[in-house]
Amino acid sequence: MALTFKIKGGTLEEGESLCRSCRNAHIQRGFRESEEAVFCTWEKFRPVPFKVAECTDYADRNVPYRWELEKMALLINVDPARKRAGFKPGFAAETEEEEEDSVSVME
Repeated sequence: MALTFKIKGGTLEEGESLCRSCRNAHIQRGFRESEEAVFCTWEKFRPVPFKVAECTDYADRNVPYRWELEKMALLINVDPARKRAGFKPGFAAETEEEEEDSVSVME
């Protein structure tokens, strides 16, 4: 019986760099596979000499920013389905007038 353990934060397997899908990456490729230069433009323009596995400032270029979503959103103004709760404005003034009228009739 074989047991497998997962160790968080252990050695990472070789894979594709996060820079390939990051908004802040500037990637230049040549005709050969070895001709590639990667630069990070997040704070300042700086070279990245290795494949990146984790990045604190990673921004996925496939996910739009919030302001981009708001810009393309369809705004629909809909009247509320139910009436507002509470008293109507001027309702108290009408009841006071009715009470005064009923008193004057009795006299």
